[in-house]
Amino acid sequence: MAPPGGIPVEAEPPAKKAKTDEAGGWTTLQEELETDAPADSGPRIKEAPAFLTEDTTLNVMPSSAGNMLTTLSDGGLQYLFAGARCNVGLKSGRYAFEVKILEVMAPLDDPNARARVPQPRAQLRIGVTTAEGSNLFSDEDGVCFDTEGAFIKDRKKTSVSLKFTTGDVVCVVLNLDKGRNANTLSLFKDGVRACPPQPLPDNLKGKALFPTISFRNVAFHYNFGPELAAPLPFKCRTVKDASQKDATVKSPAAAPKDGRYEVLFPVCLPDEGGFDWLDHFLAKNPHYTELSDRALLNWCEKSGIQRPKGYSAGARACNDKPEMALGIANLDDLSVRRVLQAVAAMQKRNIVVMEVRSNLLQEERAQLTQNWSAFKRIAMVLVGDPTPDLAKYIQVRMLQAKQEASDAEHKAKFIQERQRREAEKRQKHMEREKKKALKKQQKLHEAMKKKAEYERLKKEAEARNETMPPFVEEEEKDDEDEEDEEDVAEEEPLKEEPPPTVSLTAVEKKMTFRRLPASDLTSYTQNIDFQKFSLPEKSEPFDEIRFIWHSEVKAKPYLRDWIQMRKMTSRVEDLQPSEWFNTKWKEWQRILQSYHGKQNAYKAAEHKKSTEAAVKEARKKEREAAREKALKEGTELPVEDEVEESKDESTTSKADFEQLDVFGVEDVTDIGGGEPLFSSFNFEDWTMMGLRYEMHLLAHGFRRDVNDPDRLNIPLEHLAFYYAKYYRKALNTKFFGVDSVEELLDLIRDTVVVTGKSKREVMEPELPGDLESANLFVMLTEESRRDRNRRIDMGDDTAKLKIAAPGQGGSPSTVVPKQPAGAPPWVAMQGGQIPQLIAPRPAHMMQQQQQQQQQQQQPPQQPQQPPQWGGPNWGNQVRPGMPDGGMKGGPWQGDGGMKGGPWGQGGFQGKGFGGWKGW
Repeated sequence: MAPPGGIPVEAEPPAKKAKTDEAGGWTTLQEELETDAPADSGPRIKEAPAFLTEDTTLNVMPSSAGNMLTTLSDGGLQYLFAGARCNVGLKSGRYAFEVKILEVMAPLDDPNARARVPQPRAQLRIGVTTAEGSNLFSDEDGVCFDTEGAFIKDRKKTSVSLKFTTGDVVCVVLNLDKGRNANTLSLFKDGVRACPPQPLPDNLKGKALFPTISFRNVAFHYNFGPELAAPLPFKCRTVKDASQKDATVKSPAAAPKDGRYEVLFPVCLPDEGGFDWLDHFLAKNPHYTELSDRALLNWCEKSGIQRPKGYSAGARACNDKPEMALGIANLDDLSVRRVLQAVAAMQKRNIVVMEVRSNLLQEERAQLTQNWSAFKRIAMVLVGDPTPDLAKYIQVRMLQAKQEASDAEHKAKFIQERQRREAEKRQKHMEREKKKALKKQQKLHEAMKKKAEYERLKKEAEARNETMPPFVEEEEKDDEDEEDEEDVAEEEPLKEEPPPTVSLTAVEKKMTFRRLPASDLTSYTQNIDFQKFSLPEKSEPFDEIRFIWHSEVKAKPYLRDWIQMRKMTSRVEDLQPSEWFNTKWKEWQRILQSYHGKQNAYKAAEHKKSTEAAVKEARKKEREAAREKALKEGTELPVEDEVEESKDESTTSKADFEQLDVFGVEDVTDIGGGEPLFSSFNFEDWTMMGLRYEMHLLAHGFRRDVNDPDRLNIPLEHLAFYYAKYYRKALNTKFFGVDSVEELLDLIRDTVVVTGKSKREVMEPELPGDLESANLFVMLTEESRRDRNRRIDMGDDTAKLKIAAPGQGGSPSTVVPKQPAGAPPWVAMQGGQIPQLIAPRPAHMMQQQQQQQQQQQQPPQQPQQPPQWGGPNWGNQVRPGMPDGGMKGGPWQGDGGMKGGPWGQGGFQGKGFGGWKGW
């Protein structure tokens, strides 16, 4: 019978009897499975088993004597497992080692950590790993027992024994001998077997296995021999007594002659092989320890701490400074990093300080090196083309990543196909069951019909005194089995084919560096700091500067070229509009407002002239008709009114607008007769003129604010970013009826042009930045309007602008209210409801409006009858903004109309804006 979580107990020898421990639910054996170790007179290992500093994590604190280990538990280290691997690896034979838990610590805990950190808080794991395996038992290259009585294999836990805690002596026996218990690991508690022998996984067989201990918030004593503190039921040799033929001893890294260990500072450009070099270097030099945020996050993953985003490379903002985002304060605020840096500087080990950004900035390099004055500080400059061995390693990693992606895609397709087949199978089953039910119902109906027919015939036979034979029911044919067999025969079992083997393309083989799932730096960080990147100088506090890839002569020009290239492609994240830009922008707003006011005033004057002329002509026709009527009827002639001939207010003759040379105008606000050059501008023209000035001002403002001769123009890919930063609004190309920035700038190619090569195109201004006035933008817009109308008249529909009108989506650069058809030019319709004035209001009109609002807010002393439309009180209130007093009367309302006023008979009549009659 097999005990829970254990291996089957063999039947031989027959004298063995099982006994169950009720407390733990595991099985002990009255007769031990292991036998005494045979005598061996061969040579023993000369080196004493020990934990080398390079094979321990940074938070392991050894005692000066007594073979004791404990762990740091402050600043977030209480959540991280510590790990220590012995320097003696066992290849064969059977050997034991033991530990005794001395203390279980309970440091202060973050309440949020309980749901994210594996419980209990204090744990110890004891087992074996390979030389390349994790000393935290976080991979498949190790197996162990933990304090909860679980056996951990392939990163999976199986409960096999009782728990052990403070005061318990726990012994692990590794059996690599031939025989019944070969390649097994056994656990003993206080000299008594705690579980059956646990088999080693196949990937560990035939390899040297090193005793390893991983722990958190505990202090313990370890014993590698020669004698065990808790004797076992059989004679077993300890690790310290291992034969040379059964063991391999790892030599410690050579101690420096001057006592100063090395601390390396890799200086590498972002996304140019820095982390690949580090992984390759650590694989070849395992006695170096990486000190970085990346290593810290990997440590959290190996310690079993749950991260909401997960630990995949794609869940990190960057490789250099990946946000922890663990929900544990001491880990998220990187308090643990400060503790580790302080502790690492006091340990005798070689360190690699991997800080991509900081190692490229001179000021931060000086700060980093201050903490390592007792070490030999070496700058490793990794700039240029990698060495051949690293280039080969990068190609291998690139192929490996591509193969993993292909395997994942193949697996996903297989699962999808399996789900599809299962769905089809379920659908077929449902259809088959439905068909069976229908057939069964039809057979039942036919049987009932036959039964009824038999009863009818039976009654007729009885009436004739005849005897009917008994009714015999037909046997149902069992054809369902045949249908099932046919369905089963049609279905072929889905077999998962091995994933295809991928290879690198010709382009990938030429790639010098591979692109990692996450960038080394965030784009914001790189854009802010890349201009300050520099290589270490001899004046800096480095004991040695090693140029690994390119020599110093080639590395510095390489960095300059790299920075120059980034200037062409990156954006200035911290750029702010200068005072010059803000002044110019406010001045343009004022000028634009005056242009609108001038256009509205001109249109109002023109409309007034036409209206007065129409009224005068109508009165003249009335007088002539009355005179003809009097002469015809022989009555007295009507007395003629004295009509004051209106004098032309403007003695200046109007210019020929259509034949006017746009660029020869001296004053765009008056080209003759008070007519401005922009008198024919509509919503689209105002919008395009605003876009012209915005892009012109943006191009020159960028040059002034960046103040870099290498950055004269704005890259098109970042135009929307700078537009939003300067104007505090988004650049919506859809509003202008185009799909891309290139098409948008093509509409105003008389102001800015697109230059440069593909993917490096920039916006370059056509006009100088020190224009004396903004009149040129009116001229350019008017010339463009005329050219557009000529092309449209010739049948070129592509010349039409597709700018979205207000209320149709989009966000215009300059918003001009749209006028209703036939309305006076000073009236604009907003939302199609209430007319409002768009002409700028003079100061005295604003004062009048404020006085009227104050009077309306005061309670009336006597109730007054509201004025009626067209009644005697109509026309007592001046509507501000109207020429010559404007329209008189009450508010605009939907029913009724305006009547009276200085423009003669008629006015607004009908329902709302049903029509404009008889001004």
